Amino acid sequence: MYNHLLYLAYWTVNAIVLFLAGILVPGVKLGDGRFSSFEAAIYGGFWVTFCVWIWWDFAIARKFQFSQAVKFVVFFIVNSISILIISKFHFLTGFVLTNYIWALAIGIFATILQRMAWGIVVTKGS
Repeated sequence: MYNHLLYLAYWTVNAIVLFLAGILVPGVKLGDGRFSSFEAAIYGGFWVTFCVWIWWDFAIARKFQFSQAVKFVVFFIVNSISILIISKFHFLTGFVLTNYIWALAIGIFATILQRMAWGIVVTKGS
């Protein structure tokens, strides 16, 4: 059951990160003619979470074993690439990244908050 809660927690964290990035980061534009900034953060957060979980399922299927430090770096890279991907599909998500270096900053912030969500959900789920 905690798997569903963990997905929801990651989605919430990613949506909050994208929403804050839209407010604080000059190279991020949230929303367009179809979506408000809030809707774009929710849709973008969903797709970032989806991309992260695709990688996660792949890593589990391949039985990858990482140390905590390596796992953090891998998820940082996956988050950053996911942010770049959803930015490329801005017509579907409403999330536009005008300066791609910001994907790294947003990716590190998302990874840190995802680790916190992991700790909260998994600890309470056990």
